[in-house]
Amino acid sequence: MTRFWLIAGALNMLLALIVAAAVGHRLEGEFVPVIRAVFDTAREMHFAHALALIAVGILSAQFGRRLLLDLAGAAFLAGIIFFCGGIYAAFGPNAAGVKPLIPVGGASLMLGWALFAAAALFLKRQPN
Repeated sequence: MTRFWLIAGALNMLLALIVAAAVGHRLEGEFVPVIRAVFDTAREMHFAHALALIAVGILSAQFGRRLLLDLAGAAFLAGIIFFCGGIYAAFGPNAAGVKPLIPVGGASLMLGWALFAAAALFLKRQPN
């Protein structure tokens, strides 16, 4: 799973960068400031939690695979998909269908940090 979390984090960093570039170059119209603010929130959360996935991978490599770390990574990934992805998709043709997923994603991100903290509390270095 160590490699999975590192790859998931790196790919999410790439995706967040692509979204940031696309939004920065393609938004136009009278609602641009409002839409940009919403997208900026999603993008910032996307970047921060992609780094959290990388941190899960690094800690897994350093301390060995731990259930709480894997659960934290899963919560971060679900949060990115539902919160960030939900906000990105909320401006698309299926907006009504994805909007209920946004708070689920936000709660998942919060759960990820609680699990990460719990995992850190119980980490012990493996003997060499």
